[in-house]
Amino acid sequence: MIDQNGKPVTKAALKTYLATYNGGVRGSKEFGALPRALVIVCDNLAVGKTTYVKCSDGQVQLTRKADKSIGASI
Repeated sequence: MIDQNGKPVTKAALKTYLATYNGGVRGSKEFGALPRALVIVCDNLAVGKTTYVKCSDGQVQLTRKADKSIGASI
């Protein structure tokens, strides 16, 4: 995954992005700073389904929880 600056995302950065995605308000400045690819992947993830995102320091599993938030196994 590539961030807004064109650099590969690390696992630590992905964790902060997911916290913003789960708690942020769409349209806010913080939500606008999220990588667009991450927003697309998270929006299309159904409840109970899992997908994988490749970071610069490894692969991360993303899962949509029952409360509609995104969990990550970092």
